[in-house]
Amino acid sequence: MQIHFYLILLLFYLLPAANKLPGNGYLIDSTKEDSLIFSGKVQHLTVFDKYPDNKLLVKTGESFLGTLYLGKTLEKGDSETLVINLREFDCTTFVESCMALSLAIKSEEPTFERFAESLIKIRYRDGKINGYTSRLHYFTEWISDNQKKGLITDITKELGGIPFDKRIDFMSTHPNSYMQLANDPSLIDKIHEIENNISRSPHYYIPKEEVKSIEHKLKDGMIVAITTSLNGLDIIHTGILISEKGRIHLLHASSDCKKVVISEKPLEEYLLGNKLQTGIMVLKVN
Repeated sequence: MQIHFYLILLLFYLLPAANKLPGNGYLIDSTKEDSLIFSGKVQHLTVFDKYPDNKLLVKTGESFLGTLYLGKTLEKGDSETLVINLREFDCTTFVESCMALSLAIKSEEPTFERFAESLIKIRYRDGKINGYTSRLHYFTEWISDNQKKGLITDITKELGGIPFDKRIDFMSTHPNSYMQLANDPSLIDKIHEIENNISRSPHYYIPKEEVKSIEHKLKDGMIVAITTSLNGLDIIHTGILISEKGRIHLLHASSDCKKVVISEKPLEEYLLGNKLQTGIMVLKVN
């Protein structure tokens, strides 16, 4: 009977809390374990709440070292809900979750609801959930939108970046790769409109062959977005910069390592070793 009781208790903590409705009206898809992880992180990281934003972001990211990688973390169903998963990350949700957790710790009330509100602000266009197409699917738009919100500053151009001129249309030309687009083709036109806007917007990048020359200007806690040669796609990977033995490395949710790691190779060597990666965009947290 005692074993049976503990099994029931464990299931209670791990079952999804999908469709939970907080006071401000948005839907959350998370588990009890996520809220417990959040509470543990707050307890551990609050001692760093007076750190500069970039240093706190590194501490937050380091606290997730070893956390499992999960691709397409946000693809959970046709109805767009706020997915909170602190048990597993893809590269983008790792960066977003670290940012939102850092913002919560910096606030006067580091509650789970405050964390959720920060995540919405970061993840959705204008900080509002309004269906699948309101999510910032392309990271270049993510950069523009979060810079407009004052959360980051894109410093790529001032670091010597060159124009990133590329036609963005990967989602609309590969709808079957996205569950929501495959299930509801009427969304494709809206995605295509978003892609057109992204394609017209000015962005800059630093070719990977030039990263070594600007490495001394890269600092702990900066966010990098890695550009790609894949047709129609802007960014293939993201992460947080961290210094290791005098070189800049990448703290990231790695699909190769299947967990959150610090890259063994410095950023420059990491980029040069991947044919699909063409360069970086560099963001400073505000």
